[in-house]
Amino acid sequence: MTIKLTSRQEPSALPLDVAVTKLEGHKVSLAVTVSPEQVGRAYDRAYRSLVGRVNVPGFRRGKVPRPVLERHVGLEAFREEALETAVSEAYAQALETKGLDPITRPEVEIVKFQENEPFVFKATVEVKPEVKLGKYTGLGLEVAPKPVTEDDIEAQLRSIQERQAVLEPVGPETALTDGLFAVLDYRGTIDGEKFPGGDTEGALVQLGAGQVEPEIEKAIQGAKVGEEREATLTFPADIPNPALQGKTALIKVTVREVKEKNLPELTEEFAKEVTGLDLVALRERVQESLEERAKRDAGDELARQVVERVTADAEVELPETLITRSIERHTEDTKERLSRQNLDIDQYLKIVGLEREQWEKDLRRRSEHEVKRELVLEAIAKRENIQAEGAEIEFEIARLAASARQKPEKVREYFVNDAGRLESLRTGIITDKTVRYLAHENTARQPKEPKQA
Repeated sequence: MTIKLTSRQEPSALPLDVAVTKLEGHKVSLAVTVSPEQVGRAYDRAYRSLVGRVNVPGFRRGKVPRPVLERHVGLEAFREEALETAVSEAYAQALETKGLDPITRPEVEIVKFQENEPFVFKATVEVKPEVKLGKYTGLGLEVAPKPVTEDDIEAQLRSIQERQAVLEPVGPETALTDGLFAVLDYRGTIDGEKFPGGDTEGALVQLGAGQVEPEIEKAIQGAKVGEEREATLTFPADIPNPALQGKTALIKVTVREVKEKNLPELTEEFAKEVTGLDLVALRERVQESLEERAKRDAGDELARQVVERVTADAEVELPETLITRSIERHTEDTKERLSRQNLDIDQYLKIVGLEREQWEKDLRRRSEHEVKRELVLEAIAKRENIQAEGAEIEFEIARLAASARQKPEKVREYFVNDAGRLESLRTGIITDKTVRYLAHENTARQPKEPKQA
């Protein structure tokens, strides 16, 4: 018998007896015996639930005596309501008691269920495997921040200039070359007939930046304002539009304007106007910012190396269920991303020159590694009692609200009303804390200098 269980229940405080039998793979069988007191409580909850939902002629809703309600809905319906409550509570408590973490919904077999008597049922479920952790503290890893060079500072200063740059028209006799900008009008035909998307007006492109097809860029090299050039363009056989697949188009391109980018000079006046700092202070600020970024990057790389190390040193038998879920999730993400480009997976693989079989092997290998990493981090979090505190959950909700420009109350409601979303949020916080813990505990420490006498 399979009973639909609600999302994670709070375990009951009432005692129950649980016997666990390991089955093949990662499945276990739970033999659970529940006390008559807990069965009685399940019947009480069933009554409170039904009495608030069922209309009985002659009684106000919520005020129907239990015997009347039982006759109205039928003893079997009443029993089923109580049974679902009893199973949900007892199953959650059994998992908590034995420290089991399910990865599938259980198959439940009811052995005995009567009011005022012990309730006995069996549940078969696949659970997360035991992880044998290797050494995960005191590894003494170190990643030095990348030194900030003068070239780095100059590049950052130039980016400030770039953000303030303007495009200005050049003389009509200026020929197009790499680095210049052009405003172009396109007229495209196939066999003398126009085709959808073949005409464009006022397209701004920079030569040499790969913004247009190579055939078009080659054709307009050296062109001046007012000139028309022609290019022949053959569409790929796997282009999303079937009407254009493999067709050759004649593209006529007219140069409407030619512009160049003018950067403002990096003067004291410019620095103060844009940043409020003089040049010396601006260079110092840029250097400090780059050094802070280098430290963050080094910290991220250290965390990555630590996680990879402790994952590699751990031993765990990976459940096929979790691997399949990861593969399916990545596949759906890829499909969604490609759909925004009007592509499917087979078209994408053809473009990048990758065989489907090899892509699937790579995806499985990546999913296996991902599943193992998640299981290892989860095992470390449990061993070190790393949890998501209420204040941390509220902080994350506030951060997400600010990022989405939503009120925190609305975002909180989004999570509170969905146990799965809230659990995912909690898991994310625990994972982040675990990674930070590992980075801290495995960073090489400089020996302390002895105190002077």
